[in-house]
Amino acid sequence: MTTRSTLFDRLNQELEAFGKKAQHALDEGKLQIELMRARRRRDRAARDLGLLVHRRERGGQVEQSRVDALLARLDELEAELGRLEGAVAEAKRQRPSRQPDASPAAPAAPAAPVTRVSE
Repeated sequence: MTTRSTLFDRLNQELEAFGKKAQHALDEGKLQIELMRARRRRDRAARDLGLLVHRRERGGQVEQSRVDALLARLDELEAELGRLEGAVAEAKRQRPSRQPDASPAAPAAPAAPVTRVSE
């Protein structure tokens, strides 16, 4: 009976460890997606600002308030990117490490010799 309960305890521990690793991977993946979306928003804002500056430099009419709003938006997005990059780095640092197997490793079988057949 003790062998069976020990086996179930070990299985339960392995399942819990797997569940924690899977949850951590999902959380890290969500952060990566959020980071990608923030980069895309920053790129769109930078493109829009570039188009406004181009128009202004070529003599077109550009409202300074639009330029200022895009500059402020870029500042906000840069701060958000810094936060997300820090969160991703922290998640990677806290990634559950692979625990060595408690059972001793079986010795590797010697490799079979390779025989070539010529045609």
